[in-house]
Amino acid sequence: MTESIIAPIVSGIAGFICAFLFSGPLYFGLSKFLNLPTQEEKKNLGIRIFLNFCVFLATAFSLSLILQYMSLQNKAHGQSIAFILWFGFIFTSSSIDVIWKGKHLKLWIFESISSLITIQVLMFVLLLFYK
Repeated sequence: MTESIIAPIVSGIAGFICAFLFSGPLYFGLSKFLNLPTQEEKKNLGIRIFLNFCVFLATAFSLSLILQYMSLQNKAHGQSIAFILWFGFIFTSSSIDVIWKGKHLKLWIFESISSLITIQVLMFVLLLFYK
């Protein structure tokens, strides 16, 4: 029971930190090297950060529920499930922004890689709590 509450919270925090690193220091460090578009200053930053954190908690709880209904053979199996979920839902649905909305291809690739790493971090932390 404890892992069903604590694990997603810890996972959500880890995913939030990972995403922060990608959207902040790493993005700005690579933006000139990869010629990525600059990010605009956002209003209501505190509310946006809180909502973004809530999104990571929801994602971590969703992954936790998936783990509870599956019998994993090993930890690598869990990481492969995270990859399949990322590829089947996040990667494919975010490609619509490039195909139809004119999003920069390099920015989309950067965001796709960061979301892949972030979902792997979420799953890795969850798997630390599950056998």
